[in-house]
Amino acid sequence: MTIEASSTVDRPSSEVWKLLVDPSAWPRWNPVYLELSQTSAGPIQVGARFHSKHPQNRTLDETIVSFEPNRKFAFEFTSGPIRGSREIYILEELPASGGKTSTRLTRQFEVRFGGIFKMLGPLLITPSFKREKRVEVDTVKRLLEQSASPSSLA
Repeated sequence: MTIEASSTVDRPSSEVWKLLVDPSAWPRWNPVYLELSQTSAGPIQVGARFHSKHPQNRTLDETIVSFEPNRKFAFEFTSGPIRGSREIYILEELPASGGKTSTRLTRQFEVRFGGIFKMLGPLLITPSFKREKRVEVDTVKRLLEQSASPSSLA
């Protein structure tokens, strides 16, 4: 099952990218992340591993499986009931209109359930869960468009 949400952000893709790949910024725009920390050494790239903390004391591990600067990145959950699920972020820079460059941000969540959740999983994908994904892209838009510069978000 894939859940998708998109928004047009009135910023160049490089600014959107900078916010998306900053683990310390995730809790600011993604309410299901209380914390995200890199657990592997080296730069953020394919193979980089992360550990995340979520409400109700849930923790998950994730690995980046696609990384194309200013265009796309994806990570796969490697633990928990959604192991094998993927979060995909696609950035498409749009032609300048009125001197401003915009970016179409698309977020896809490819949900895969394992164990007992395999049967119960589809029941867990509620309208509020789908709305939550929409809120995430809208929050990225709001944060970037309201800030004077991307460095002020750090």
